[in-house]
Amino acid sequence: MGEEIVGTLVGRWYVTAFGIAFVVLAVRHMGWRRTGVYAAVATVVGVLAENGSVHLGIPYTRYAFNPDLRGHELFIGEVPLMVSLSYTFMAYFAFAAARLVVAGPYQTRSKLPMLEFATAVILGVWAVWVVDPVSRLGSHFFLGELFSYAGPGFWFGLPLGSQIGFAATQGLLVALLSWLMRAEPEEPVDRLRMHPRLGALGGYVGQVVVMTVSAFAVARLTSNPAVAKVADALAGSTLIIGVPAVVLTAVHWRSLTLAREHVVAAITPQKGVGERARPQAGLSVREHAQ
Repeated sequence: MGEEIVGTLVGRWYVTAFGIAFVVLAVRHMGWRRTGVYAAVATVVGVLAENGSVHLGIPYTRYAFNPDLRGHELFIGEVPLMVSLSYTFMAYFAFAAARLVVAGPYQTRSKLPMLEFATAVILGVWAVWVVDPVSRLGSHFFLGELFSYAGPGFWFGLPLGSQIGFAATQGLLVALLSWLMRAEPEEPVDRLRMHPRLGALGGYVGQVVVMTVSAFAVARLTSNPAVAKVADALAGSTLIIGVPAVVLTAVHWRSLTLAREHVVAAITPQKGVGERARPQAGLSVREHAQ
């Protein structure tokens, strides 16, 4: 048992690191009670979904985890514990990051909860498009072989059903988080580096970056040309998905900034020719209007 605990926490160190970040950020955001409720439900959903897929092919189609992992890390049913625990931070990072992406750098959340929800689900599925294929590199991946699909699959061996299934479980967990935080107020933020959801956005990006760098490294360290080709394509897919997403987010945030400056300029008396009106630190446009 001791070896399995150490293997779970140290062998899957990246899950442990993201899990600790999740606890710190979620408790600050939601409090201990809501964080505990969410973490318990997310873990149960992970256990049921993963075991359901292994045994019945529902909801992710049929696959199997490497049986050699038994004795080296903790399992629940036919699934390593850390796989189910990862549901907690993956959905939370996507949820909290979406609130920042949609609201922009000057508000804690937007007035469009459905857009926040849809963005969170999309972010969660995008992360899996990188995480799962890299994990399937098997013995070429530095963390070892984890699982294998029966196949075939349109996205680096991942079946379409697995993506639809994950979108469903991601939607369920984001819906739970949205309900738990339905009364979260819309509050002003002075600048991006002070935004309370910035850490969650960093956690989300961190997942993708870790797996992308892993794929890039595998492509250059493996002696198998076929594996190198797949790994390079995976690393490149992050650029194909990520760069447009970053540019669109930057354009969206810039439009919000310009709209904010325009409104403030319209409601703030000019103090002199050429002097640009600026909002007072910590106050929203609505508060300036009052």
